[in-house]
Amino acid sequence: MKKTSSALSILLALLMILSMTSVAASGGLTLESAKIGDTLLQEAETIRTNDEITLTFSGKVTDSSVLANNIQKIQVKDNGGNTFGTVSPSGNKKFIVALSGISQGDYTLTIGKDFADVDGNTLGKKVEIPFTVNKGDGSGSGNGQGGGNNPLELVSVKAGDADLEGAEIDGDASITVTFSRGMTDYQDDNFANITVYDETGAKVEGVTYSDFTKDASGNSYTTLSLPSLAPGSYTLKLGKNLKANNGNTLGKAVTISFTVKAAAQPDEPGSGSDDNSPLSRIVDIFMKIIKYIVNIFKKLVK
Repeated sequence: MKKTSSALSILLALLMILSMTSVAASGGLTLESAKIGDTLLQEAETIRTNDEITLTFSGKVTDSSVLANNIQKIQVKDNGGNTFGTVSPSGNKKFIVALSGISQGDYTLTIGKDFADVDGNTLGKKVEIPFTVNKGDGSGSGNGQGGGNNPLELVSVKAGDADLEGAEIDGDASITVTFSRGMTDYQDDNFANITVYDETGAKVEGVTYSDFTKDASGNSYTTLSLPSLAPGSYTLKLGKNLKANNGNTLGKAVTISFTVKAAAQPDEPGSGSDDNSPLSRIVDIFMKIIKYIVNIFKKLVK
């Protein structure tokens, strides 16, 4: 009886540890800072329409396993509930919120309570930071910085027929970036302003660009060929100095996040299932733990 009682105590202790680990995953992650440049967002007195908010967290939050969820949890809204800005990863612990398309007025940055890190920790409560955009983008009016007649505009960024933002693509896919004006006069400089970064913030080398070509609508496009990227999270950045033949520039940087998917793995012989979802993997791990505990229990009872 002593052995049985001891074995039951060990089993209960192991189950309690599993339960505590599950509970610990809710909460435990924190937002360390939200800044415009070196100034905290809530203390910034001057915020322009082309500024970027840098969000820094305590854990790794840009891994491909949590990236799609986390991007959806970060939003900038006005008082009418309209959503603005573009969210993209930067390194392991940061996100950049580009305030593109925003105008003067009052806004709130929100981060959902289910925003998570790679270890399953979440914020546990919604974060809300109000701020005011009270200046223009510093480009002036007329012909400077993309203003004036015939300004340069970004028409689309696609992988195949789908928008690149938030897409999951193959590692050797190509990306087509289309602008509203001719771009050939400054072609080499323009290529230098179209860059791809991995989830650590390192520039991806080996990206090649096709010559800018006009389509049937008069737009100008270039196609980026990727150098067989490894699975993970990436960011395409279009620099504000991209320049059209008429001398006008894009005027503001644009960042677009996407994911490179892992190559499909063949089924193991006799597996009988191709279910490799996160839930399936969690259940499989849990069943292995239970099986291990039962085996220990049997040995102790003998």
